Amino acid sequence: MTIEYKLTNDILLLDDGFIPTYGIQASDTESGDILSCFNDVSVNKDFTQQIVDLLNLCKVDLCHFYDVVVDELNR
Repeated sequence: MTIEYKLTNDILLLDDGFIPTYGIQASDTESGDILSCFNDVSVNKDFTQQIVDLLNLCKVDLCHFYDVVVDELNR
C-alpha cells in the first residue's frame, strides 16, 4: 500500500464569522480510500503544505502520521 498525503480545506465557525483552516488527509494511492485525516492543523496554508510535503518526501507510514504532524506543530 502506498500512502499519499494531501492538503484539505476546512472552516472553523465562530459566533461572529469563520476562519479557514487547513488539514491533512492520508489516502491509499491504489484504491483511493481515505485512511486517516488530521483536521484543523493550522490556519497557515503554507505551513500545512510544508508538513504535507515532508510526509510525502519521507514516505511516512500511517502509524507515524499523527506523531509527525504533532512534532512539526511543536517545533
